[in-house]
Amino acid sequence: MIHLKIQFKTEFGQAVYISGNSKYLGQWNPKQAIRMNWTENDIWEVEVAYHEIEYKYFISQYESVQTVFWESGPNRVTTKHIFDVWNHRKVCFQCLNPSNCLIYISGSPETLGKFKKRIRMKNKDGISQYTCLLDINDAQIQYQYHFLTKSEYSSPVYKLDLESEQSYYKDALLIYSDNLANLRQMIFQLNKNICYGYVPQSQDDYRTLKKFNLKTIVEFCNTQEKSLLEHQLQKDDCLHMIVNLYHFKQENFTQRLLQLIQIFIQKYGLIYICNNSLSHLRKYLQVYEKLSK
Repeated sequence: MIHLKIQFKTEFGQAVYISGNSKYLGQWNPKQAIRMNWTENDIWEVEVAYHEIEYKYFISQYESVQTVFWESGPNRVTTKHIFDVWNHRKVCFQCLNPSNCLIYISGSPETLGKFKKRIRMKNKDGISQYTCLLDINDAQIQYQYHFLTKSEYSSPVYKLDLESEQSYYKDALLIYSDNLANLRQMIFQLNKNICYGYVPQSQDDYRTLKKFNLKTIVEFCNTQEKSLLEHQLQKDDCLHMIVNLYHFKQENFTQRLLQLIQIFIQKYGLIYICNNSLSHLRKYLQVYEKLSK
């Protein structure tokens, strides 16, 4: 038998039902769905015969199914005991990793670190994967992969629409990427106006930035020999400006840095800030974040 549970506080006179694609669950006919059993703490549970099932929950009247309120999201699948969460889905992120390098994932939901921390993915048979629980009603889910080889690279920031996903890995929705193995362009997102990473070197780098609407590039350098605004380059419809921070007076460096970035944002909206030393670049941006708050 498969033991299914879900926690949901219904109104008086209502019950949680389960319907699915098998004869045991009524072949998606709500009138033939199974009414679950209420237990303490508003946990509803039921046991069904062991088989691979595709199913969803809905709310209706306790005595008989009349008005039906389905839960959001794609169908669920399982072959084992499970404790589900209403309007949430287990999601398995997988990416091709034939060289078995270290890959981390970060994202906007709490279970993906809110972009404040990276979570190491597990490597097995050339695939890296991480599984977590995500809210179906979160329409702004974003995530990003980070690769550690001899150098450090990150994928662009991707958006995820759970409602449209239909592939599964075991009992989880599957988000699979097979085009990241040769990634060479690093892009981090600081906020809605600023992305940052390494300095673009090739035409492909500029095309990648352009693909993600990063057409204004601000490169920071720090050298005595160059002027404040060294020069501007126009490459593949991208504006590449090189700004020399050496000429910022030490006593008001942080304030001038804040003003400079704000001017670029006001003029261009979205900017890509870059430097070939990410450690230095992050220090600049940490100063900007602290002052802008």
